[in-house]
Amino acid sequence: MPSPVRTVVLVVGMLAAVPAWAQLEEIVVTAERVSGDDYSRIPAVVLEHRADFLVQRIELTNDTRAADARAKELHQTIRDMVADATKRPGIALSYGDDFLIPITDKSYEVPLNSLGKRPDTSSTDIYVKMALGTNDNVTAGIATLAGFIKGARVSGRTEIRAKDDVGLSLVAPEKYRYDIIAKITEDARRLQSAVGARCKIELSGLSNRVSWKRSDVATLTLYIPYQIQLRDCE
Repeated sequence: MPSPVRTVVLVVGMLAAVPAWAQLEEIVVTAERVSGDDYSRIPAVVLEHRADFLVQRIELTNDTRAADARAKELHQTIRDMVADATKRPGIALSYGDDFLIPITDKSYEVPLNSLGKRPDTSSTDIYVKMALGTNDNVTAGIATLAGFIKGARVSGRTEIRAKDDVGLSLVAPEKYRYDIIAKITEDARRLQSAVGARCKIELSGLSNRVSWKRSDVATLTLYIPYQIQLRDCE
C-alpha cells in the first residue's frame, strides 16, 4: 500500500515584491539586548546575522548667543568630522531615528533642535559608525569609535557628548527575507515529517516585514513574525 502523501500548506497571502527603497534602508538598533521575555515573543525560526556597523550616538551642543552662529559652528564641526572620517577606513557619519541617513561633505547641515528652557542653545544628535566585517575585532572597533569622537575637531563653542552604549546597524534587512522564509519552510517540512500525515501544517504571516532584535554585542536576530498551526489532525 503506498504511503500517504505528506502535505505542507503555506498560507502566505500575496508576497509583494520588496520596494526599491527597502534595499537602501539602514536600520539602527540600540544597545539593549534581547531579554528572556523578548525571546518568548520571537518565532522559533530566526536568522542570526552580524551587524554591518557599530554605531555610537553623539550629541553636539552649542550655546553661542546668535542662532545663526550656533548653526554655523555646529555644522562646521560635523563637516570637519566628515572630512576626518574619509581618512579613517570604515568610519562614517549618519543621522536619523530608526532609519539612518548618510552625512556627506555635501549634506552635512543636519536639522538642529533647541534645548528646552535654554533658547540660546542648539543641539543635534548624529551617529558615528564603524564598519564591522565578519572577522573584525568588536572591542577594537569600539575603541576606534571612541578615539575618533574624542579627537573630533570642534568649532567655536560646540561640545560633543556620547549618548547611550554602542549600538548596531544593518543595511537593507529586507534582503534577508527569503533566507528566513527558506528556514521557516524547512522547519515546517521537518515538523510535517515528525507528525506524519495525521496533520496539515499551515503557515501564515510570511508577508510580514522582516523584524529584528539585538542578541549579542555584534549580532542581530532577524525574523518574520509568522504563525504555524497543525490542522485537520486525524
